[in-house]
Amino acid sequence: MPIEEVTITLDDVTSLLHLLIVGAFHSFEQFYVDDAINMLVELLEVNATEARAETIQCHDSYVRLSWLRDVYQMKIEVCH
Repeated sequence: MPIEEVTITLDDVTSLLHLLIVGAFHSFEQFYVDDAINMLVELLEVNATEARAETIQCHDSYVRLSWLRDVYQMKIEVCH
């Protein structure tokens, strides 16, 4: 019996894991830029101006992974 490419389907998930698959997996709520900035300031302790500049560069309530890495590296250096 030759083995070819296979794909796991939602029916497979239901059969194997006994999980009921119905409806939307996740419903997304609108996330506003100001909320994102407030979250960045509160949780990452970054400057609001810096957070706003990053969201402007990303054209919405997003940030770049490279920016997050830079913030993380900066926090590590401050701690040591």
